[in-house]
Amino acid sequence: MKRVCDLSELAAGASVRFELAPAAGRFGRIAREGFALLAPDGAPRAYLNVCPHRGQPVDVGDGRLRLPDGNLECQAHGAVFVAATGACVGGPCAGAGLTALFLEVRGAAVFVRDEPAEGAGEQ
Repeated sequence: MKRVCDLSELAAGASVRFELAPAAGRFGRIAREGFALLAPDGAPRAYLNVCPHRGQPVDVGDGRLRLPDGNLECQAHGAVFVAATGACVGGPCAGAGLTALFLEVRGAAVFVRDEPAEGAGEQ
């Protein structure tokens, strides 16, 4: 498990990006990152920071990740995801959701496992 932030850093509407271990890719190692946030129900969530539409970051760190209705929007092409589940609900993601990471809160700290949560991607 990797500590990614304090729970207090996940204020309403905010997100925290964090590095993950590189993955093996077709042409060598690929850098990876994730992001954590509070879902509208107040529960913390973490996802790989990769839009299933084009493989670009969903959270580019500019504060525009969250829509007024609480959903998440990829700034590259407008794919829309439910913050609590990562399910695609609009835009060019064609039903492919975000990949959830296993997240655990220990005291005031947020930890994630550097692999997809069980059932991730089965939106």
